[in-house]
Amino acid sequence: MNSNLISILLAAACLCSGQAFDNECDAIYDDGNTICYGYLGCFEKNNSIFTLDIFPASPDRIGTSFRLFTRENKEDNMFQMLTVQNVITITNSRFIPSKETKIVVHGYISNGYVPWIMTMKNELLKAGDFNVILVDWEKGANVTYNQATANCRVVGAEIANLITVLEVQLGANVENFHIIGHSLGAHISGYAGERLHKLGRITGLDPAEPNFQYKDKMVRLDPTDATFVDVIHTDGKSIVLLGFGMIQPVGHVDFYPNGGLSQPGCSTVNILDQYNYVACNHLRAIEYFTESINSACPYQAYKCQSYADFERGACMTCFGGGCGYMGFYADRAKPPSDTTNVIYFLNTGSSNPFCRYHYKIKLSSGNYSDAVTGRGQLVVNLMGSNGQQGQQHLTYGNIDIEPGETYGFVVTSRNDIGTVNNATVTWHESSSLLDWLTWSRPSGRIYIDKLEIFTADSIEM
Repeated sequence: MNSNLISILLAAACLCSGQAFDNECDAIYDDGNTICYGYLGCFEKNNSIFTLDIFPASPDRIGTSFRLFTRENKEDNMFQMLTVQNVITITNSRFIPSKETKIVVHGYISNGYVPWIMTMKNELLKAGDFNVILVDWEKGANVTYNQATANCRVVGAEIANLITVLEVQLGANVENFHIIGHSLGAHISGYAGERLHKLGRITGLDPAEPNFQYKDKMVRLDPTDATFVDVIHTDGKSIVLLGFGMIQPVGHVDFYPNGGLSQPGCSTVNILDQYNYVACNHLRAIEYFTESINSACPYQAYKCQSYADFERGACMTCFGGGCGYMGFYADRAKPPSDTTNVIYFLNTGSSNPFCRYHYKIKLSSGNYSDAVTGRGQLVVNLMGSNGQQGQQHLTYGNIDIEPGETYGFVVTSRNDIGTVNNATVTWHESSSLLDWLTWSRPSGRIYIDKLEIFTADSIEM
């Protein structure tokens, strides 16, 4: 029997029993290849698109729950539970359909009560008068990874079901919903979005790689899942190297802080803190997004083809739509509706606050008779109308400065130093006995003919 027909028949059975939004409706169909869970519809196991030969667990077994917070009940213990099987919990709740709704979804081996979710909820309610719904699917997430991957499909369907109920019962507009999902939660957000028409926005926080990367878009988060999909990639190394996140761009806009493979500060995490030691890079996407909600620093990012080009200052301009904003305010710089996978880069600090202001430095060396190629490191300090940047390496390894050449660098500052009016540059000659290029070169000088400093708003390309 066609799985779509099965789903329609089960939905009709639910409607006849007066349980239109019941997840189970006591009607489960399983023919070995397809399983159906009442009003949630049917899920295929052997479809070639879904490579896992595993059914998602039933909604009862996963036990997904939805806790509503608003500015009127924002304390951690003041939530209202929304239950689609009991419409009164929805119609009598503090949910205001005219307001924007933020839905937050956790990932693997986690739950809806962990500290980062509660912190994000608080920051969201500080920033705006939103409906905030925290999703908990702990029983479905604390199983084998492959089973949790399959369970994501049911959790996504349950979120879509909840949004549909809020539309039908309270007149909410699906375009006012924004789902924020971390790791597996990012793909859950995609499963919810594909069931809805014109979901407003999905933010994917380092979407999980295993079982999803480079798979068909039906399997993973993709730009068709919402009107606007923005993604932050922080742990894009291969899973073989314990990278848990995707490097593949999967949104309308994809942000790659520090190149997207690993994040500053994570290499120094205490090995005794096993969870953060292993997952630090993966969790940074959460920290960046949460900080961005109420940060004075705008998390400005720059459209570029590669991180190497970004680091040498080749892309640091906001003219012609070259800038985006990573995190909560990513929707301030939406690309045209038919444009996807717009890639942005930026650098961050190694500890909170992570956001940094970026400056481009263009250095031209002099070509004089006694000029030689120097090998070493450059250190700069920018001084502006609001203060100074502090000493900062332009390179963290040795660089060759050749006569008559021009070099570009990007440096950052924790604070907005304002209009730059002075700078000091220090050259540290390499003195390593192991670096034969240092002691084999003839003696002489290196010259700096010109030093130019730009902000993104001052550069036209």
